[in-house]
Amino acid sequence: MKLKAVLAVAAVLSLGACAAPDYDDNDAPRHEHRHDHGDRNYDDRGQSSDRRSPQSFECENGLSVTVRNLDTNRVELSLDDKRAVLSSAVSGSGERYVSNRGLFGKGAEWHQKGSQAFFSFVDPYGNKVDTSCNQR
Repeated sequence: MKLKAVLAVAAVLSLGACAAPDYDDNDAPRHEHRHDHGDRNYDDRGQSSDRRSPQSFECENGLSVTVRNLDTNRVELSLDDKRAVLSSAVSGSGERYVSNRGLFGKGAEWHQKGSQAFFSFVDPYGNKVDTSCNQR
């Protein structure tokens, strides 16, 4: 009978550990809702930066992308001589922007968290391109 009680307690403790948030002291939860914080944006270290100043990213596939916040719900992506405006979309974490027209007239997605981003778009030949990018 004691063995059943011990197993039951172990099962409850195991389930409780699964439900606990998994982050360390340097990865405190952030709020992810849409409202204006003025012209300031905060990176993953809590440092503020002017939201309207462009950010430059180098991508794994060799692309250089510039991102500029137009307002709280839209960003402009620049790649060489191409530009696209993407609108805010639901994100599990970080900031995510999408557009049906993208840089080459087809879909695009920019998902940024701090200084890292995932960039997905359809190139002029109809190929879907997925790449990771880091802020310079």
